[in-house]
Amino acid sequence: MKYDFYITGTIGVAFDWWTGQRGTTAAMLKSFLDEHKNKECNILVSSPGGLLDEGITMGEYIAAHGQCNMYIVGMTASAATVLCMKAKTVNMARGSMMLIHNASYDVGFYGSANKQAIDKIIDQFKKKRDDLDTIDKGIAEIYSAKNGRKLEDNLAMMDKEKWMLADDAKSFGLIDSIVEEEQQTAAAKNICERAANKAGFTEHFGLPEIPVSKSQHKSFWEKLREQLSGAVGIMNNVAPEEDININKYTKNMKKVVFNLLGGLLSVKDFEIGDDGKAAMTEDQLTSIENALKEKDGKITALTSEKEKAENEKKASDDAKVAAEAKQKEAEDKLEKLQKEFDDFKNEQGATSPSHVHQKPDNVPKNAKEMLEDIKGLL
Repeated sequence: MKYDFYITGTIGVAFDWWTGQRGTTAAMLKSFLDEHKNKECNILVSSPGGLLDEGITMGEYIAAHGQCNMYIVGMTASAATVLCMKAKTVNMARGSMMLIHNASYDVGFYGSANKQAIDKIIDQFKKKRDDLDTIDKGIAEIYSAKNGRKLEDNLAMMDKEKWMLADDAKSFGLIDSIVEEEQQTAAAKNICERAANKAGFTEHFGLPEIPVSKSQHKSFWEKLREQLSGAVGIMNNVAPEEDININKYTKNMKKVVFNLLGGLLSVKDFEIGDDGKAAMTEDQLTSIENALKEKDGKITALTSEKEKAENEKKASDDAKVAAEAKQKEAEDKLEKLQKEFDDFKNEQGATSPSHVHQKPDNVPKNAKEMLEDIKGLL
């Protein structure tokens, strides 16, 4: 599908240095809409959110134009959902996710403070808390104007901070239709997975974990091929074609990025056409695939060698443990036998009776004794 404008990246900044991606400001959107007055515009939205005041302002510009059709593709949350609510239609590609949630302040960091200073800080936080309550109700009113639900229903959904799929968003009344086009569905899935697998992404934007499968079990070749594909898709689709300066910058950046990627795989001289699209020859694609397969094969071989070494070490450790156990068993047995021997020896010595030599009365006398008896008779 052909889009007339793209709302991507962080809402309220032209370029987000943390993500390294182009953002979208209210001024950028106003400039586009001013150039397309009285024209129906199809606008893609794929953003994790950003500054609420910018999102509300963008929503007012869209409402004033009156002929904007919003298409949510991928992962869209927070202020990026607010700006969609006053469009002519809100559509969502199958596979995309939407999140509405409560507003938040940057509470900053406080060093040491005495009790008076702490009391002032507490008062400041109480005021911020009351302000946030008011802001949340204001956001909920914007959603209520779209879905016709009670303020409390939208506040309850904001409290949940739960990602909604296209069917959920339509059932809740935040979108008008679901886009089933295969290309949009594939793009939505790719964007969600890339965000879910980017370290620190959800924490940076204050979002809950994105419920999609992780890619840690994929091979090196699959991961790198996906990243290359993702780079092609994003760089070919994020920039508004009407902005000459951005197009020029994007075209140069595309060439740099593609040649950096190609350098890793011994491929060079990528061509960027006048329409800003990247093109690769069949030979380049073949070279990339062969290089990826070669690297994947090396990784597989190294992984196999590592597993073999680990198994051999485990077998050696098991044998050592078994030998130590057998030696311990023998030592315990020897100690037990020694104890039994010592106990038996002590028992025999303690109970053996002492004997006094006495001559029994019925034993016959010897010759000397008989002679003495005869002398006694004389």
